[in-house]
Amino acid sequence: MNKLFGKTIVVAGATGGIGEGVTKLLLQHGAKVVALSRNEEKLEQLRAYLSGVDTGNLITLKENLDQDQAGSREVSDRLKEQFGHFDGAIVTIGNWGAANRSLIDVSDELWEQAVQDNLTSHFRTLRTLVPLLKKDGALIHLSGLSADTPYPGAGIIGLTNAAKKSLVLTMAAEQGSIGPRIYELMIGPIRTRERVTRGIARSNWYDPEDLGVFMSELIQGDTEASQKPLHYMVQRGG
Repeated sequence: MNKLFGKTIVVAGATGGIGEGVTKLLLQHGAKVVALSRNEEKLEQLRAYLSGVDTGNLITLKENLDQDQAGSREVSDRLKEQFGHFDGAIVTIGNWGAANRSLIDVSDELWEQAVQDNLTSHFRTLRTLVPLLKKDGALIHLSGLSADTPYPGAGIIGLTNAAKKSLVLTMAAEQGSIGPRIYELMIGPIRTRERVTRGIARSNWYDPEDLGVFMSELIQGDTEASQKPLHYMVQRGG
């Protein structure tokens, strides 16, 4: 079932644990996937991981979306020249380096780095990708449940997640009926390959491919869920 045949989708953070599984699902549904990463070695590993998928079309690009306004424009121009306007975009980026410490112990330097890695970079990514989408296209941004619920020891992640949630939903409201559609997908722990290998993945966690199935439906835009900007995928049966 090539649900996304003929559609071109860009994935920011494609080499991460979630990104690789989502990319795999999109390819299996027949999409042309433009997989972005700042690390060429990780892109090579992604190509090797997906070498057995014989549907869709994988294009990997070393690209940094975390740029100032002038840099964002340059990246946008390059992508537009090569691919035109995208049918969909998926943003699955972030850095948990500031976890496992109380807020009172967070230094100014760590605070500024966390804001840069987990908020500013997301804003810059959205600023780059949203104008590249077709008016009937869709962008899905992933974030964590700590945006809604306090997680002692991960407060700085929760604060930036809450700000990202506001950022994405505000942008969704601003686009409104003019398009593209913008979604915030709040997720719980995910059964990434790395977690499965380490033996810490639970059976009731979603797989990255499960996220990909749901996101492919949002991109198509023909379901009841696609009419709402905010969604949750916490755990199976939850």
